Amino acid sequence: MPTRNEFVQRYLELSGRTCADFTFYEVFGLFRLAVIIQQIWARYRVGQTTNPAFAGFGEAVNTLINRAEGKIK
Repeated sequence: MPTRNEFVQRYLELSGRTCADFTFYEVFGLFRLAVIIQQIWARYRVGQTTNPAFAGFGEAVNTLINRAEGKIK
């Protein structure tokens, strides 16, 4: 399994692109995922969806935001 850095380097190599710092893209991806999970969790909280697997999504949002904040500090 390639490391994140190996994956990024391979992507850049194959795409012909350059990227001095991948942090922006990683933080943006974490933020996008947090927004999607937040929307699902909000629907769960008001009863618009009842799958019990969504019950922990609120905490998952906090985890993603904390991880993103850790990347930019």
